[in-house]
Amino acid sequence: MPWWAWIAAFGVILGAGGWWLWVQARAAWASATRLGQQLAQTSDQLTHLEPGASRILDEEPQLAVFTSPYQAHKERTEIRETLQSQRRARREATLPPWLRR
Repeated sequence: MPWWAWIAAFGVILGAGGWWLWVQARAAWASATRLGQQLAQTSDQLTHLEPGASRILDEEPQLAVFTSPYQAHKERTEIRETLQSQRRARREATLPPWLRR
């Protein structure tokens, strides 16, 4: 094969690779643009929501290091009992009548 055929083959390979990279970069750019638009739309929707029930505490939480072990155990036990009773109530509401206690 003559030398110019090798150069032409090399040029075709470079051109095909460059075209493939251009197509991939264009697709990535379009995807990033759509993602940015979706994020902007979601952000706008979130700003229009009314603030609902929040888990943010009104008071500053006290670090566990400064809480007495007895008080921490008491709070933890109360929270667990409350959560268990709520969970039990939700579960009993979904049970069929013949399975309820």
